[in-house]
Amino acid sequence: MFNSFAIKPLKYILILALSISVYSCKEETTLSFASTAIITNNETVVEVNIPKAKGDTEAAKAINATLENYTNTALAVDSAGTIQPTIEENITAFNTSYSRFKTEIGKTLLTDLPSWEALIDGEIIYQNESIICIVMNSSINTGGAQGIFNMKFFNFDAATGKELKTEDLINDIEAFTTVVKKYYDKELETGYKATDLEPYNESFSFPENLGFSEDGVIIFYDRLNSPSNDPLEFTIPYTVANRYLKF
Repeated sequence: MFNSFAIKPLKYILILALSISVYSCKEETTLSFASTAIITNNETVVEVNIPKAKGDTEAAKAINATLENYTNTALAVDSAGTIQPTIEENITAFNTSYSRFKTEIGKTLLTDLPSWEALIDGEIIYQNESIICIVMNSSINTGGAQGIFNMKFFNFDAATGKELKTEDLINDIEAFTTVVKKYYDKELETGYKATDLEPYNESFSFPENLGFSEDGVIIFYDRLNSPSNDPLEFTIPYTVANRYLKF
């Protein structure tokens, strides 16, 4: 007969090994990030500091491709908007565009041409087992009175790396729009004097994309879509927003 006391320890060992295996697989599916940091200071100043998903998974590749495409698009300042395959090549193209412009305008310009600047930054502001939210900022100055600033939230499916749209995140967009409008109106009432608000079309519009933080859902309007003529940002806490979220 088999010794039951000898079988029990083996049983526990097998259970422990299986648990470790399952835990390890779970850990492997959790994306971790490093940072891509590039700084050049030649005729132009270019600083790129964006997250980069580690590993060779399809999810990592998809997220990295999206963030790199945002960076490459921001750096494409020539008249044709030509986008090169890599960040480094687009930095080179940015420098080349400045050199050509400097040569052309230098014939009539009596003073030195200011350097062009491109600052692109990204940060992971929320991550759980379902989604990863990364905010990307770009500030491009090619000699005008004001640079071109852009901020965008990217929400990714943590398992696949797919970029999630509003309809993937919100279960009832119409109802959630009503909630956003209430917070929007409150922000205008408490944050600005009536004289600070530029004349604007009073029809309310839902934000182009949503951000997520530990505190709640981030609502952001750039200066072109804000009645204050300045960026407008506020957060709807999860205690209010959870009922409308799909994750």
